[in-house]
Amino acid sequence: MKTSTDWKGVRWESVKGVANNDFTRVVALIPVAGYLILFNDEIAAMASFDSLAGVGEADRSPFFLDGLTKLRLVFFGSLFVLCSFLIYRLFRPGILEASKNDLEFSELVRQRYSVYELVQMEEHVHSETWTERTAAFWMVLGKRRPRKPVVSGYRPDVRVHMFSKHGDYIGFLAREWWVGMMHTHRPARISSLVFGAGGYAMLALPTLDIAQAVLQQLFTG
Repeated sequence: MKTSTDWKGVRWESVKGVANNDFTRVVALIPVAGYLILFNDEIAAMASFDSLAGVGEADRSPFFLDGLTKLRLVFFGSLFVLCSFLIYRLFRPGILEASKNDLEFSELVRQRYSVYELVQMEEHVHSETWTERTAAFWMVLGKRRPRKPVVSGYRPDVRVHMFSKHGDYIGFLAREWWVGMMHTHRPARISSLVFGAGGYAMLALPTLDIAQAVLQQLFTG
């Protein structure tokens, strides 16, 4: 049996690392102040980084990018990072905030999920619209698992008995559900990654330009 899974680098658990980290939340504040600075003619006219490299007014600038270009890259780079963050927050699956991988989610289900919540999860996974993601759930002793509910019909007061009898099944069901949720909203996942990667690249260029200029002056000046 062949399951359908995207490359891990474009699934929500990977998008989170790009679009929702401490650096992202700080950088996302830059466009607010950056707009006021970047489009102020007086401040833009004074934008120069020559003093950082120890270069006088009469000397040739060691930078590849002028000061205004650097400010623009920082502004638009941070704006891209903000877009990446907002897309992630709008479309991410909620379970990603509760567990970082399928095994952790499986343990969370065992500890906290009610019979009603398990039934809802099972109905969704066994529905015709669900795309099969993990062979561990859909293959049992070399045979394909039928799309037939197992935990439906159990009462809330027999939860312990249900887990005792179907614990392995519920564990694999939870992992199948988690992996499936990591594949939702594909256009949003790709967009968030593209905005995030593009934003980080724009933010890196001014830093690299300043670093090479300072090093150039240290070793040749």
